[in-house]
Amino acid sequence: MALTILAGGFVAGTRAGLTYNSFPLMDGRLVPAGYAQLRPFVLNWFENIAAVQFDHRLLAVATAVVIMLVWAAGRRAVLPRPARVAVHGLVAIALLQVALGVTTLVFVVPLPLAATHQAGAVLLLTAAIVFRHTLRRVAPMDGKA
Repeated sequence: MALTILAGGFVAGTRAGLTYNSFPLMDGRLVPAGYAQLRPFVLNWFENIAAVQFDHRLLAVATAVVIMLVWAAGRRAVLPRPARVAVHGLVAIALLQVALGVTTLVFVVPLPLAATHQAGAVLLLTAAIVFRHTLRRVAPMDGKA
């Protein structure tokens, strides 16, 4: 998830959201034509608008899929109530964040929507931390200090 947020920072920094304003395809292609045009190759991850946007999309979809899988496993598992509530909240925020991202892209990055999408990333990371926190095992207190 942190890598997805970092990739989103490169999208914002290069203004990559102003191009390829369709989803899921980019200029009618799954992988844009100019993905690997810069040399050395690693520059594409930071400076190539097509690659920066594609990478963020790929990471975002992967993040959403992983969260959906965690949610599906959580539905079948015996979880304490706080964890069950947290995993439902996590998946809801993930779906909202994907919808915000696609909407921001399709509407060519209106600033209020873009800012909401960035705030959504913070909310999603927070929800993941809260969910993880609800799964911790607390050592029983035995009165010894």
